[in-house]
Amino acid sequence: MMVTCAVFLRLNSLLKLGVLLLVVVVYSYLIHHAFVTLAHSDVQHRSHYVRRKGISILLIAMFIIAVFYNGRQWEATARLDFLWRLQAQQEVEDMRELREHNECLLHNILPLHVAQHFLERSKHDEELYSQSYDEVGVMFASVAGFDEYFEQKEVKHEEVDCLRLLNEIIAGFDELLEESYFHYVEKIKTIGSCYMAASGLAPNKQGSVREWNHLSELVLFALAMQEIIREINNHSAQNFELRVGIAHGPVIAGVIGATKPQYDIWGSTVNLASRMDSTGVSGRIQVPEATRRILSEWGFVLELRGEIFIKGVSECQGNVRTYFIRTTHSKRASVAAERNQGGRTGGRMTLAGVVHVLVQARHKEKLREANGNFGLTPHKLQC
Repeated sequence: MMVTCAVFLRLNSLLKLGVLLLVVVVYSYLIHHAFVTLAHSDVQHRSHYVRRKGISILLIAMFIIAVFYNGRQWEATARLDFLWRLQAQQEVEDMRELREHNECLLHNILPLHVAQHFLERSKHDEELYSQSYDEVGVMFASVAGFDEYFEQKEVKHEEVDCLRLLNEIIAGFDELLEESYFHYVEKIKTIGSCYMAASGLAPNKQGSVREWNHLSELVLFALAMQEIIREINNHSAQNFELRVGIAHGPVIAGVIGATKPQYDIWGSTVNLASRMDSTGVSGRIQVPEATRRILSEWGFVLELRGEIFIKGVSECQGNVRTYFIRTTHSKRASVAAERNQGGRTGGRMTLAGVVHVLVQARHKEKLREANGNFGLTPHKLQC
């Protein structure tokens, strides 16, 4: 009986009305037949039977109307419940998408481990985030000649074209960070046409056996940035060069700001890397003596520049001996190149050649995606 009622309540209104009318007809016929039989057998009470027959049919009709009305009310309630449930599901989905979007924005603003710290902490936790690191590589890279280029464009009221070109340069640098071989490199910020990045900021990687592997990645990242500049120069008819300064040592990392959080690093290592950039030479990567010793152990070849005055350091320690990284033969880099080329290396591979292979491989992937993944390129890329 319960199952029959449940099935009946889920029928369409018109079908339900048809069933009820059929019930009325059947019951009316049965009542009429029953009372006719009774009236023939008892002629004296015939009027009484007719009156009772009319009352019975009327009661059945009222019952049918009540059932139909209740069914309509149930349908309206079920329809509203469905719409509310659908709206609730849509709101939950919108909230989930909004949360994922906010997390994506947060991961773009902050390093992954810092973003996870803020996502997992309590809402009432207002403690300032800070972290000390002992082994961090810091890089400053300035686009030499860009300020003069901007001044020329400003006179011609073409500042928008200048900013568009700068955005293309910075976006090219940012795309390099998506590559797996620059996993330990983290962008810090941009200051005008100066790009600041660091390596070794993952807390779980501090103190590992290969603790300075990230520093070699930072150097390769700087060389890849130079390749990006060369590509942009080729299609924009410019002659920009990248001036890079790298240093290593302890830093303090933290997040400042509430509504607009900014992840940044501080310390003498940051100041030294900045001075390596500002006192450097266009197109070269300058490092101090201590950084040179580590890079030499990782197979990089460096050439002595000499001792130069570094503001903030030379006042106490005297002039600083600095070196330029040479883009010549590197055993470790050659092994990496052989892996990327399937072992097909035609002799000695320069460090610049290694980075050029990586950048051109990324460029080929972008061209393949633009051509519908058919691997068609407009010209043969020379590595």
